[in-house]
Amino acid sequence: MKQTEMSVYLKAVTLGVGALLMAFVFWFLPLVLKAPLTEAAGQGGYRGTCMLVGISAVPAVMCLIRFWGICESIRKDRSFSMENALRLKRMSQYMLADTILYTGFLAWFFLAGWYVAAAWLIFPVLLAIFISVALTVLCAVLSHLVQKAEEIQEEQELTI
Repeated sequence: MKQTEMSVYLKAVTLGVGALLMAFVFWFLPLVLKAPLTEAAGQGGYRGTCMLVGISAVPAVMCLIRFWGICESIRKDRSFSMENALRLKRMSQYMLADTILYTGFLAWFFLAGWYVAAAWLIFPVLLAIFISVALTVLCAVLSHLVQKAEEIQEEQELTI
């Protein structure tokens, strides 16, 4: 598979993930959470949770935008570059922000006493925290590997 073909596939996946993310955040979750959260935490709790989910989508969209840039670098045959290492590092920071956001929500969840009426919400929030931590670590490690690969590539070009 050539870089241009791979780039096209990765961009298509990126657009698909972005569309599914928007549908999940702004249609599916508000629809599914409305009745149980309104009953457990009131209208304010429901709205606050929907706002949190919407706010947490911002770092995810920023990651997709950065990944689009990586796809462009792949198309130009510049996979191992400092720009991509910096993009991956920034993606790691965005996911860390999501981790902190959901951890704060979990703390609020317990402080507000929602765990009594909406204990079912603990698992999805813990899952979101786990996924955010995993993506934070994955992006940080990939950033480091891309940076090292770029250094090796640069040394190789100098020796030839």
